Amino acid sequence: MRVGLLVDITTDYGEKIRHAKRLGFDCGQLVMWDMDFYTEENLFGLRTVLEKEQFEATGFWCGWSSPVIWKYPEMYRSLGLVSDAYRERRLQDLRRGAKFAYDLGVKNVITHTGFLPDDPQDPRHVAIVKELCAFCSELKARGQSFSFETGEELPLTLSLLIGEIGLDNVGVNFDPANLITLGRGNPQDAMELLVSSVVGMHAKDGVPPRFGEAKGKQVPIGTGRVDFSRLLTQLRDGGYSGDIFIEHEMAESVDRDGELLQAKRYLENLIKEIF
Repeated sequence: MRVGLLVDITTDYGEKIRHAKRLGFDCGQLVMWDMDFYTEENLFGLRTVLEKEQFEATGFWCGWSSPVIWKYPEMYRSLGLVSDAYRERRLQDLRRGAKFAYDLGVKNVITHTGFLPDDPQDPRHVAIVKELCAFCSELKARGQSFSFETGEELPLTLSLLIGEIGLDNVGVNFDPANLITLGRGNPQDAMELLVSSVVGMHAKDGVPPRFGEAKGKQVPIGTGRVDFSRLLTQLRDGGYSGDIFIEHEMAESVDRDGELLQAKRYLENLIKEIF
């Protein structure tokens, strides 16, 4: 198991990949939020940088068109595929991103699908399942897979949703901090439920919201409520053979590189001990 990095390539992709390599990361998931990025020129440029730097892209995180509002309460309506008004356009975004990833040689496509209704008979739930069945079937036909990143959906809802889709190329990109900061579940319990479907994991730490608050916050790895030792043990016992990817979203951080290197050492020591 390697410790990789989540790299947002929306801007300055060459420098960001080179910087990841300078920090000692050899693999990662690529993140894209610019729907105009998907051109032959950028495909060639990105492929060239990845090959030159010998940086392996193991997943492609597909963003989608605006409006993208992560704040409460707009997040319930603006994120993912939940809104009827945004769904068709965002499915087109996902298809373009998945095809770009395929041409880049990346098989795993990842995204947030939003705060999906738990009721399987809710019209939005029914519509989303129908669209995801079609989308994931297209990916399967060309040898790609789709991963839900945890966070908005309740873990139980997500496990049932994967069963509703019913395809063997659908899995979970497990993000424990999202579950904590959004109050959606305990990561250890969620991992126990979802481990057989986990195909990727974000290494990110967080603290839960306090009473009366809508969201918690991300904190440096090893200082929050995520029990990485327990989660890695669960992954080992579940037969997981992939990597884990540090996701650093703390814009207020004054020493991002230092925190990344500390997190990398922390996780590598745990992996050595557990695996």
